[in-house]
Amino acid sequence: MKLLQKPVQRNKAFTLVELLVAMVIAIIIMGILVGITNVAMTAWQRGRAETRAARHAKAMVEAIAKDLEALVVRPGNNFEWLFARTEQTLPGSDRDRSSNACELICFSAPTDRYRGQIGTANDLGGDVCTASYKLAYQDVIEGQDTKDSTYVFYRQLVDPRPTFDNVLAKTDLRTAFASVGSATRFENRTTASETTSRYNYVCENIHQYSITFRVDVTRVQANVVTIVPVRVTLGQNGTASQFRVFGDRIETDAPVASLGVSADELRAGKLSSVEVSLSVLSDSGLRQLKSRTFRNDQEKNVFLAQQTFEYSKVIDVPSM
Repeated sequence: MKLLQKPVQRNKAFTLVELLVAMVIAIIIMGILVGITNVAMTAWQRGRAETRAARHAKAMVEAIAKDLEALVVRPGNNFEWLFARTEQTLPGSDRDRSSNACELICFSAPTDRYRGQIGTANDLGGDVCTASYKLAYQDVIEGQDTKDSTYVFYRQLVDPRPTFDNVLAKTDLRTAFASVGSATRFENRTTASETTSRYNYVCENIHQYSITFRVDVTRVQANVVTIVPVRVTLGQNGTASQFRVFGDRIETDAPVASLGVSADELRAGKLSSVEVSLSVLSDSGLRQLKSRTFRNDQEKNVFLAQQTFEYSKVIDVPSM
């Protein structure tokens, strides 16, 4: 019987064309995956930076809001109750200085007076405190200007007893405030980078902030009373560099002609609300700002617009 031999089947190999097509497809798929990953990472980093910025902005705005919502102003006297002005020397180094910062001092009745130990032996009575805010450029840990410096926002609270003894009923609030524990005030620092522990850390990376005061001006024409809202903004692009509230008047260096009211009308106005606007710089933006060289101010402004997050809050104050 004759056996038939089964033909041997050889393994079929890929041709060069097939390999090239497979490589092209793989490269296209890898490119798409890399692109998707890059977009996802960028969105994640942006979201993380925005979350961190929002946390800093919330801390700053809430600190100011708590004090302004309990603002204390006693009418019928010539004493100063609120002082605000644009910082004469903006915080930051020569190459990355803040574009705007304001100094604010006011009287408030906060719940964290006497370090929150109200009703204990540490409570020396009273509820009217002096609150102050400052923006400094320094290392959060070292308390001075180093390679790790950032824009740090501080709050200082003077308890009711020393406020009553040294700050209340003064016609110059800033001078009176600076005299309380003079060695611990920003106003009395021996160097621009010095800060003491008596200023409480609030948040960091606050690149700039401005304060807008809304004043309700009463106008009487033909026996008709109308309320004219006037906005006075402190800052580089604002209408004024100083704003002060006394028991019998409001003083500011804002040009009244641009506000649409007379000087006497503004002096007799009532402060109704305060708007705080701020820019928070991302951590990566801060690192680049320290090392990157910009060709001109326009390029730097574009960079800051990409690396900062803007926030604002309107705070209603008690009726004066």
